[in-house]
Amino acid sequence: MKTFLFLFMNIILAVSLLGCEQQAEESIKDKIQTMPNEEYVGDPHPEMKREMKLTEEEKVEFETLQKEIQSKNEVE
Repeated sequence: MKTFLFLFMNIILAVSLLGCEQQAEESIKDKIQTMPNEEYVGDPHPEMKREMKLTEEEKVEFETLQKEIQSKNEVE
């Protein structure tokens, strides 16, 4: 009987926590409002410049690999 009550209490606790989580997500989503900026005249989808953070050794290795790949592509 004690095991049944323990399991029952755990199930009730889990269900109530899930309900609170869903309610919190919904209320936050309702509060977020997106408004277009009419004054922005730039590209709405700008290209991002991505740079790798490499050590000097890794940069040298990357450049050699890049040269090897370019030379293979030129041969083909």
